Amino acid sequence: MKMTLKLGAIALFTAISFASCRDAEEKEEPAEDQAQEMIDNADEVKIKEDKVKIENADGSETKIKYDENGNVEKIKTDD
Repeated sequence: MKMTLKLGAIALFTAISFASCRDAEEKEEPAEDQAQEMIDNADEVKIKEDKVKIENADGSETKIKYDENGNVEKIKTDD
């Protein structure tokens, strides 16, 4: 009986620890919203077919690549 209670308590504590750590990660905003915010705040924007090049006042460059459907595929920032 004692062994069953010990195993039950260990299983309960393990389940609680997994459940409490599950929500610890932060939610990231969607890439489309992030890309639009970067474009709105940029000093200079150059647009090609499926790419956008953003130059900021601090000298950093950001390149945004879109796929065929118009969704953001990749965001790359060069400092």
